[in-house]
Amino acid sequence: MIINIEPGTFGTVRNGDLIGICNVVEHLRIESNNPNIRFHMKPGSISNEKYVQDFHSFLIMVTDYFSAFEGEESLPWRKVNVWDFRDISGDVVKIPNFLPQKKKIAIFPLTDAPYNTWRNWPRHVLEGLIEKYSAEEYKDYEKVICCKNTGYVPNEEWQVSADFMDNIRHIMEAEIFAGGDTGTTHFAFALDNGPKELIYYGSSRALVHTLPFYLLKGKGCFYHYWLDFEGSKWA
Repeated sequence: MIINIEPGTFGTVRNGDLIGICNVVEHLRIESNNPNIRFHMKPGSISNEKYVQDFHSFLIMVTDYFSAFEGEESLPWRKVNVWDFRDISGDVVKIPNFLPQKKKIAIFPLTDAPYNTWRNWPRHVLEGLIEKYSAEEYKDYEKVICCKNTGYVPNEEWQVSADFMDNIRHIMEAEIFAGGDTGTTHFAFALDNGPKELIYYGSSRALVHTLPFYLLKGKGCFYHYWLDFEGSKWA
């Protein structure tokens, strides 16, 4: 059963929202006892950014939540926030992982979020992770920093990967993942047989409804950092 999603149903859909929409589909399957429900995202229903379009195409291939083909009817909902919807559905999404896990560490620093800027990591967060995973006990691991521009070059043990779909592969292969409040983290936490160690870094001002999937059920760890939003004076 293919249900069309019109523009305006879920607002502006980016990569994290696509995982949230997968969660909606899984909920509808459970509620209706129909495992064949899929969504067809009609033109204009998701962002035109290339990395979003690429990720949507990827999810069509590796999951059964989306269809490339149009259905006969559209979902009548409008202005539904997929993150608020978790209060109705809970966390039920599961993304299959078809890649074998490697001794790999994938860090996804978030430093350039243009909105909800409390998501952006202070510099010391990335530096601390680099220091931790450069220790002797991790010498046999492949180490990757995944982002467009870190502004920080660690050492020869580390590589920097800026290609989005390459970075999706790094998540699927990683034993250890660290990321912020963004789509790649939602993907990592939603993966079946994903990274054994999942680390989420965010400000304590972060929105509860966008915490990674299953975090509040004990999956992964949440570390928070302090940001000065008030212009605090200490002396």
